[in-house]
Amino acid sequence: MTKLRSCWGELSLVKQFALMACIVVGAGMVVLGSFVSAEIENDVVHNAAEGMALYVSSFDESHLYDELTNGSELSEASLQTLDDSFMYTELGRQILSVKIWRPDGNVAYATTRDLIITDFWTNPNLQKALHGEVSAQFGNPADEPEALVRKLGIPLLKIYAPIHGKKSDRVIAVAQFFTRADLLQADLETARLRSWIAVAAVALLQIASLYGIVWRGNKTIESQRAVLVDARRASVETNERFLRRVGADLHDGPAQLISLALLRLSSLHPLLAPEHSKSEEFEKIHAALQDCLREIRHLSAGLAPPHLDSLPLQKVLELAVRQHQQRTGSTVDAMIDTLPADMSPLHKVFIYRFVQQGLLNAYRHAGGVGQRIHAFCDGNLLTVEVADDGPGFCPSKNGSGDGLGLAGLRDRIESLGGTFSLETQIGSGTKLRASFQIDDVTDGVRVESGPCLLYRVLGDRLPGHTRNDSLKRS
Repeated sequence: MTKLRSCWGELSLVKQFALMACIVVGAGMVVLGSFVSAEIENDVVHNAAEGMALYVSSFDESHLYDELTNGSELSEASLQTLDDSFMYTELGRQILSVKIWRPDGNVAYATTRDLIITDFWTNPNLQKALHGEVSAQFGNPADEPEALVRKLGIPLLKIYAPIHGKKSDRVIAVAQFFTRADLLQADLETARLRSWIAVAAVALLQIASLYGIVWRGNKTIESQRAVLVDARRASVETNERFLRRVGADLHDGPAQLISLALLRLSSLHPLLAPEHSKSEEFEKIHAALQDCLREIRHLSAGLAPPHLDSLPLQKVLELAVRQHQQRTGSTVDAMIDTLPADMSPLHKVFIYRFVQQGLLNAYRHAGGVGQRIHAFCDGNLLTVEVADDGPGFCPSKNGSGDGLGLAGLRDRIESLGGTFSLETQIGSGTKLRASFQIDDVTDGVRVESGPCLLYRVLGDRLPGHTRNDSLKRS
């Protein structure tokens, strides 16, 4: 069920509608077609039965009615009259066999004489006719007791027509007719076929009309969604430029002024004797300015990331991890598979931001325990994960589970057409995942997955160190 739901969710709105419309309208077409076919068959059969009943009621032989009413055996004259009516007329050519049943279940007349005065089980249609109702049904020749009928091997139409007494509604007998139904069956099949074609044509017309409306609506939604995505991307790009400008202003403005103040203070320090009462206050001011300068530089570096256009994505990820360990002194495991060689600069910046913010959250809320990133390609999907082994949290207690930083990450990722997900629960750590379609982030260059590179980022390398081996292959 989960797989089916996932496959359903991957379909577009138009495809979902087309599939459901085919199922619903198709089921309705089957029901309606079956109903129409059954009604056509019932009407045709009933009309044939009514015609035969009208023919029987046209008999004008008083002695025949008297003999049937009295229950006596039919005389030769009555039998000859019935033979003439059923066997030597135009109608007789279509009649294969005739039996006249008395209400007591005995046969009073039959075109096959050896069936007269023979008792047979009375079926429901015969019972209906005994109660004055005309009925008919298609019959199987193999089920008939008459050898003549069985040998024909053609479809039969069995008609049961009540015979009423003269000037009375009392049923004195039932006439059972076996007529040829091969032509009738062919006509019925033709009528059924035409009815199914008509129903199918109407159903397809309905589906096509509704599909056209939904297709147009989906096109409108897609165009509006594209405009919205472009607007969100433009907004994020504007915000990124603003952050860069703020970072540059912090670096070129307050940071430079504080550096100048530190230089002036350093030049004044020799003028104060160590035992001077203001010496301790001087050192406090100097230390506070140094802390302020360091903090501003960190903020500036976070707001204005380094130039990433010329770096491949693998190096961008390494840089984000290295800067994090330099600032926090923590350890990060980075497992990086072979990634696309060519990627848009905007995607590089957003993935850099994603890793930067994810590791910062892991350091703040998980104490840096089990910090790790994993970047890999699965088919046409590029995925970057940032995880930790911290205490985790309950998303339900935090609305959607997104704090301000996570909401910003989600907005950044989705503005580029990617997907963002969060996996966390109390006591099992946290994992952030960002996924992009490779065709959306590259310029058509695809790189197959190759050997992955596992890095251990050591936390004992600080910005001032000269060794450039903070990323070691393990």
